[in-house]
Amino acid sequence: MKDKIVCIVGPTASGKTGLSIELAKKINAEIISADSMQIYKDLTIGTAKVTEEEKQGIKHHIIDICNPGEKFSVADFKNLCYDKIKEIIARGKKVIIVGGTGLYVSAVVDNMCFDNEEIDFVYRKELEELAAKESNDYLYDMLIKIDPESAKVIHKNNVKRVIRALEIAKSSKELKSVHMNKEVIRKQQEKEYDFYVFCMNMKKELLHERINTRIDLMLQQGIIEEAKKLYELNLDKDCTCMQAIGYKEFFPYFNNSSSLEGCVEKLKLETRRYAKRQMTWFKNKLSSHFLDATKEKKVLICEILEILNN
Repeated sequence: MKDKIVCIVGPTASGKTGLSIELAKKINAEIISADSMQIYKDLTIGTAKVTEEEKQGIKHHIIDICNPGEKFSVADFKNLCYDKIKEIIARGKKVIIVGGTGLYVSAVVDNMCFDNEEIDFVYRKELEELAAKESNDYLYDMLIKIDPESAKVIHKNNVKRVIRALEIAKSSKELKSVHMNKEVIRKQQEKEYDFYVFCMNMKKELLHERINTRIDLMLQQGIIEEAKKLYELNLDKDCTCMQAIGYKEFFPYFNNSSSLEGCVEKLKLETRRYAKRQMTWFKNKLSSHFLDATKEKKVLICEILEILNN
């Protein structure tokens, strides 16, 4: 019998962290973070990284493992996550994967294979120059025409992912969305574990309220100072952490091209848009059990355990 792995996903501010910790205490589990920004050291407030107090003694993995500017791919995450799963199970513990980065979760749950992906560096350079000369919108419009399904879950300013989707369409003669779906089918029979994905869901209006409240709290906690430190590192603008929502929105304030109030409103808007893209991914790319995130945690835990035990 395969080990059962629980995955708790959902948009930002939907309550994933609190539920996962209560569930971990209930089933004697450790938690693996599936968040592409929480891997970075010193990016704490803007990524809503779980605090030591919030952990309540539950061990967390794949947090604070990279310095800002270091490269860390989806393939790196998948391989490290599988290593951690083995390690945790070997200690007699259960595993809960928690996060809002849909591609990270899909890579593990669907056991995606990245080993044979080739990179056309000449074409990549052409696309990078095209984005710089024309605009991110221009490149994104190319993707919409070529692969509209991928465009639905990739933000136009995430130039790296837009370029990668265009690369795949060119090099494999296949769309990124089709390519990923084939990977799912091809690897389906090779899964080592039974993954159960639970998605936190709530009405848009309530989620937006929670997002706004979270950002107001981040301002009190010192997110501006944290963003300023990242800004002053002067990293390449295409570095993953420089694209992180919660930081780049303040850069115009630091270079005196926008007011602080304008940056805060921009952050709230972009976070709401990001939450929408997250839910699009969880609905279209993962087979999820949807949970009413407004219910009490103990009720949700009972629902999860009932599904796991059937």
